[in-house]
Amino acid sequence: MKKVLSLFLSLVMLLSVLSAFGLSASAATYRQQLKDKGFPDSYLDSLVALHNQYPNWEFKPFKTGVNWSDAVDGERSSHSKQIIEKTSSYSDIYYCNCDSCTRGGSYKYIYGSCVAASRWAVEYFMDPRNWLDEKHVFQFEGHNYDSSQVQSGVDAILKPTWMYNSYISYVNTSGKTVTYKNASGKKVTYAKAIMTAAKKSGASPYYLASRIVKEVGATSPTATGVCGTRTPFIGMYNYYSIGAGGGAMAGLEYASGFLKTEQSTTMYASYSSKKKKAYGTQTALSAGQYMSYIKTCGDYYKVRLYGSGFSTGKTGFVLKSALRTTYFNYNRPWTNPYKAIYGGAQFISANYLNNQYTSYLEKFNVNTDSSELYGHEYMQNVNAPSIEAESTYKAYSAAGLLSKKHVFYIPVFNNMPGNTTESGSTGSDSGSSSVSSTASVPTKLKLTSRTVTSIALKWTGVKNASQYYVYIKNNTKGTKFDKYVTTTSAVLSNLTAGNSYSIWVCAKVGDKWTDYSKELKAKAIPMKTAITAISSTGTGELYAKWKTVSGATGYRIEYSRNSSFTNIVGSRDVTGNSHTGHNFTKGVTYYVRVRAYTEVDGKRYYGKKSATKTVVSK
Repeated sequence: MKKVLSLFLSLVMLLSVLSAFGLSASAATYRQQLKDKGFPDSYLDSLVALHNQYPNWEFKPFKTGVNWSDAVDGERSSHSKQIIEKTSSYSDIYYCNCDSCTRGGSYKYIYGSCVAASRWAVEYFMDPRNWLDEKHVFQFEGHNYDSSQVQSGVDAILKPTWMYNSYISYVNTSGKTVTYKNASGKKVTYAKAIMTAAKKSGASPYYLASRIVKEVGATSPTATGVCGTRTPFIGMYNYYSIGAGGGAMAGLEYASGFLKTEQSTTMYASYSSKKKKAYGTQTALSAGQYMSYIKTCGDYYKVRLYGSGFSTGKTGFVLKSALRTTYFNYNRPWTNPYKAIYGGAQFISANYLNNQYTSYLEKFNVNTDSSELYGHEYMQNVNAPSIEAESTYKAYSAAGLLSKKHVFYIPVFNNMPGNTTESGSTGSDSGSSSVSSTASVPTKLKLTSRTVTSIALKWTGVKNASQYYVYIKNNTKGTKFDKYVTTTSAVLSNLTAGNSYSIWVCAKVGDKWTDYSKELKAKAIPMKTAITAISSTGTGELYAKWKTVSGATGYRIEYSRNSSFTNIVGSRDVTGNSHTGHNFTKGVTYYVRVRAYTEVDGKRYYGKKSATKTVVSK
């Protein structure tokens, strides 16, 4: 009996050993498969971990064939190609401070609140090994159509937006709200439109839906690219923000097809469908006049003129033959959401799916098969792929699609550094070597004085700090700038009068930066104005005009019977720069003064009073 029991226990132990060996052998086998595919050792731990969590995911190396350092140099051939938002979320390690990217000790803003990214930042966001986690790996997912992708998945991605389970309704070029119907007269949902666009273009419907949600998704269609109400592009739509590098309105201009006159011509006020002829008031148009498409009327287009800054002009009818329609491609002009979704997918397919078929490659074009190596990139922001990946992950997670099959094409470069470029490591153009530390932060940040163009600050310092970094955001304009000091006070100059500012301070201790202080909001003071004209324009009527003050919300004008203004007989808040008062006593001398004010967070702040002027009422 003992022999039988001993034999049984030995068998159990042997099976346990074999089982354990089998599991480790399986992991070792998958690891070897990755190596055999061409993944370097520094990729393997992360990919094995992802495989264990999501066994249906497939990883393929995209062998660029280029040296890592050459790729980084190529992407930074012009520093303005790689931009990053100047924000309190990042330390100065992320920003390039070379001579071409700074001016007078401050960073140059390239677009909006974005500045040039440092070499360190480009290396950090370009290094694929930094993004091999379950969220950020989606920047490497292929964007090609697959029959396993279904409409229910698209609907799940659209769920947080107004497009979820909804028929397409929109504002047309005449300004009327209508429901879209296809050639068969049937209403179409947004998910159905995306699926159709995907199948016809060869792009993944999940990718298309995720990009739409990222660009214009919200609980209501209020974004410029999808509201249809922005003049001069009434009824124009751009769901993927294609061509919107200069802003959302530039994207609508792209959607309208850049329609313009190629020669001098005439615009007519009316059109007769019976005679098929334009007539009425004529407006002479010179070559190069831009316009937005409204509709087709025989040999004419009904259009809306616009000028610089998208200022809106007249509406009328112009002969097609006099206009440039070269860019009426990809189904443009996109005069309804269906055309924008369908045509935009065609554009993406034609321009990116062959050689730039992942979000990573759309930003970092390191494909040597491309005719524009390091160029032809969909976005400028250096961190765009990681942000898009997070958006895609959230959409897939909400839709229950994470465990499905996903194929990832992960770049591999020649001569890559042995270690990844980690957040906080050495390599910044600025020379910093860490983003933050556990040191205490500057406290008691407060305003000591404020003029119309400067702010004086002070704060309690941090022990052993060698430098302080002051970060300022103009809340009125949305612009941002900064300043370095070695003391616990600073004067911020060259500000815009009447604007509101938010300010933070952090300290450098050794080679590390602390976190930021609490936010300080500075009150805005408008400049002093001056009365430029005053007169009595009628019986009991007084007129005054004054200089416009930059940043002012409005003006307060006061009338008094004495120079000390102890006997004020009237006052009025005015948004313009002139005012006519009534019912004044004739023959009486009145004293008049004006001061500008600005409203910040619901509070009103007044500037200095103007010099007093006198006038005798008729």
